[in-house]
Amino acid sequence: MNVRCNFCGHSFSISREFMAEAVPQALEKKQKSVVVECANCRKQVKVPVRQMQRYMPRSAPEEAAE
Repeated sequence: MNVRCNFCGHSFSISREFMAEAVPQALEKKQKSVVVECANCRKQVKVPVRQMQRYMPRSAPEEAAE
């Protein structure tokens, strides 16, 4: 998922592994956004949890027992 810094305009990506860890933690704490540090200027950028959920890989449905 690509994120653009609000301060310097630098575009950087967030890995799926980071999203897989951050989204459940944010939902558990009832947060609406996750704070990510910009790779260029090191300022904090808020990324909405709903937006991250759209880009997260969906877990494969479990196969039915035969």
